[in-house]
Amino acid sequence: MQSLSSFAKASLLLLTASLPASGVMAQSALSAEAATPASEPASFRLEQGEGRAVALQLADDLVKSFVYRDQAEAYAAMLRGNAASGRYDGGTRGELAKLLTEDLQAVRKDGHLHVELADQSAGTGSGGHTAGPSPRKFPPLIQSAKTIAPGIGYIRFSAFLGRNEELAAIRKWLLENQDAHTLIFDLRNHHGGGIEEQDLIFPYLFAETTPLVKMAVSKDVFDERGFPAAERPTMQLASVGGQMVATHSAIPGPATPLRKAKVYLLVSNASASAAEHFALALKSSGRATLIGEATAGANHFGGTQPLNDHFAVWMPVGRTYDIKTGKDWEGDGIAPDIAVDPAKALVAALEQAGLSHDQAVALDKLEVPAEPVHRDKLRAR
Repeated sequence: MQSLSSFAKASLLLLTASLPASGVMAQSALSAEAATPASEPASFRLEQGEGRAVALQLADDLVKSFVYRDQAEAYAAMLRGNAASGRYDGGTRGELAKLLTEDLQAVRKDGHLHVELADQSAGTGSGGHTAGPSPRKFPPLIQSAKTIAPGIGYIRFSAFLGRNEELAAIRKWLLENQDAHTLIFDLRNHHGGGIEEQDLIFPYLFAETTPLVKMAVSKDVFDERGFPAAERPTMQLASVGGQMVATHSAIPGPATPLRKAKVYLLVSNASASAAEHFALALKSSGRATLIGEATAGANHFGGTQPLNDHFAVWMPVGRTYDIKTGKDWEGDGIAPDIAVDPAKALVAALEQAGLSHDQAVALDKLEVPAEPVHRDKLRAR
């Protein structure tokens, strides 16, 4: 069985550089900074038969591992037909990765599924996943963490990557604001990651053990790879039919006034993957109010796996869904409780917390660029 730790690191991570701006979301800040290094042969011409071989391997892997078998079969039929027609016989390796991704998304959109160039220099992790393009450059993971006004804690993320320094900064912010009457989590520019940060935050917000969401993979995937993040107290794993289902729960920590604090999440159509997991967990449990617009709609979790020495696929293998309804957010996103232009979401949250409009606008100006903020700029900042 594949090691759980490596799969957990890959789980929920959103890297959608190949999706067009008109799709689920434009190129994320994470993937934009994680550009293919100069040593990668993006401009290398395909060798004879290489494109066809990659497409056929991708078809087989999708049928074996993709979260929905019927959807995988549709992808595979398209790939095999295109390979037979010679569609993948020419061009460069970079062009092939882009073409394969576009063809997959044309069959059915998925917020995570894409083909990328494998990072030959980085090798693979202990569980067999490619480590991804190297070196990766990320924007600041915590872009702001403060007491934005008396009794109001504010924190803005770009990702949940489980790094020690990020976890320490969140813990420090929570302790500094443990007497706050309001917490504001700004996810408008949050593009994915894992659950370590979430499991650090939830104990402050809940007074009793509370089931939040469910996560499911097929039994076959579980037998081969294990389950992302299953070896932790907040995950309860059970066999349900042909699936392995984990219930992600909040487990209370030491009692602080934050258990009764009002909680607001700021969201946009760039809030994706792990940000959506976090948003659904708090919305479905009734613990937070979402302000902004519907999120990106990138639900299916998984990780990167090699196709050959030069190509890899970000393979969605499971889904996260609402305990109450059984529905996930793939393609649809999570609807806000208070719908506003995401550029004005912080102002709306501060007003909800009791500040005047003028006070909220003044504080908002300290957290956003001086020029007017549009949705595409929110994604980039």
